[in-house]
Amino acid sequence: MKGIIIAGGFGTRLRPLTYDRPKHLLPVANRPFLEYQVALLKRHGVSDIIFATNYQAHQIEAHFGDGSRFGVTMRYALEKEPLGTAGAIRNAAALAPDETVLVFNGDILTDFDLSEIVQFHCMRGARATIALRTVERPHPFGALQTEPDGRVLSWHEPSDEEKRRVAENPAGPSGKHDFINAGVYILEPEVIARIPTDRPVSIERETYPQLIGQGCPVYGFAPLGFWLDIGRPDQYLAANAAVLSRMVRTEVPYRPIGEGVQIAPDAEVDAATCIGDGAVIESGCRLKGCVLLRNVRVGRNAALTGLIADEDTQIGDDVTSRPGPVLARGSMVARGTRL
Repeated sequence: MKGIIIAGGFGTRLRPLTYDRPKHLLPVANRPFLEYQVALLKRHGVSDIIFATNYQAHQIEAHFGDGSRFGVTMRYALEKEPLGTAGAIRNAAALAPDETVLVFNGDILTDFDLSEIVQFHCMRGARATIALRTVERPHPFGALQTEPDGRVLSWHEPSDEEKRRVAENPAGPSGKHDFINAGVYILEPEVIARIPTDRPVSIERETYPQLIGQGCPVYGFAPLGFWLDIGRPDQYLAANAAVLSRMVRTEVPYRPIGEGVQIAPDAEVDAATCIGDGAVIESGCRLKGCVLLRNVRVGRNAALTGLIADEDTQIGDDVTSRPGPVLARGSMVARGTRL
């Protein structure tokens, strides 16, 4: 079985962090995010991995190379133009013809037991299996209905407008739950062969609904384990905290504090904060649940909560923040600023 990681998205929800890097290489606990997915695939015996790339593809290839440094084999399927999720899979699967593939959306942090999902797929004789997660309504994810044995009966994928409304107007707990698409799939070659090659195709909005409507054996399976979509800044912060707190199991050698970091003896840095190489944290600072990338300098008596600062940012003395600010690379924040 071959692995495919869909890593071609533009990361628009994570701007300005993604103006000059793919979101898939954003550091989580000081390791490029994709390393977590590669390590999970390798743990479950998937050592031949194909990246479906587009935006800033050269950076991904430069980091992973042929994969030997990570104990796997890496290949790359570049999309000259965005092909959609299904189109990207078909394009990548051309490098593994007639093979069953295990597909990852490139922005999912998880420790799912992939071997268990594969076993379920084989036992059901499925042509496609979708990893599921249970979430409370309302939510911005595609929702599925299944038979007791896991066969998928229907799929509703919200429009971009519906997703936007949920994000902008989060409602309180509803007590109602849905199975959602967790972004991990197992696909047989005959399913991949049905994906058109002459236009962009969404697996969520087109491929799966068509397969289900045609009676193809599409199954859903809800494994235990940690799962998080890291596509928004708040989720990116949560991903760092999850790794640092060991909520998610991983074999990636992460570290909360990078190399060459200088932290004043009286500064307070909580366990959910991650600090990149070469950063300087001056006297009296209090950092809670922050992610500071390389070469960030934080001035005296700054009190920062839930802040993300890209590389080479300079934060002045006495700056304070509430959760939420995202500072672009090279930003300069004046003394006493409230963010």
